[in-house]
Amino acid sequence: MEIGFRGLFLSLLLLAGPSVQAASDPASEDADSTLIDPKIERIEFQEAKIDARDYEVSLLVGYISIEDFGVQPLLGLRMEYFITENIFADLTLGQATAGKTSYEVLTGGAPLLTNAERDYRFYSLNIGYHLLPGEAFVTRKLTYNTAFYLSGGIGNTDFAGSERFTLNYGAGYRFLFSDWLDVSVDFRNSVHDMDLFGELKTTNNLQFTLSLGLFF
Repeated sequence: MEIGFRGLFLSLLLLAGPSVQAASDPASEDADSTLIDPKIERIEFQEAKIDARDYEVSLLVGYISIEDFGVQPLLGLRMEYFITENIFADLTLGQATAGKTSYEVLTGGAPLLTNAERDYRFYSLNIGYHLLPGEAFVTRKLTYNTAFYLSGGIGNTDFAGSERFTLNYGAGYRFLFSDWLDVSVDFRNSVHDMDLFGELKTTNNLQFTLSLGLFF
């Protein structure tokens, strides 16, 4: 008798098993579908783009460290031509006025240069490349194009009564406010020879500028 009850009990379990499993399948399928197909909300934003025109003119203000003559204010003008989206050429004109050397300050003797000879004028022709173009998100719906760039080239420096062939190189960061306006922060080093103190030596003249540019 006991064996008969056990057989009946096992038969009922076998009959009930598929229905229990079938009842549990919808829940597991819902869980799987939730994991595989998440709901992601796309953020809509306005993006500033470069104008289709390839030319830009910029006004530069900043400082230049003229080796042996101190750090002085710098004013300049830059014209750029965008060969491609990431490659550009620029012509830069700049001017500053050199200060006194440490020798002149300490000795109080006769000045080494006249006022006219202290004018530091230069021009440079560079090729630049947008190494790291990207975007800056100001708000959830407003973003601006940006670019970290490298540049290098040659030029000429008129200082202390002589013109000197100049190599220059540097880097900068460009921030596009609209399709016709941008702001750039630029750091460059101008390298040229000097023989003002009776010995020819290579000088490094560091420039740090902030520029406002217009595309046309």
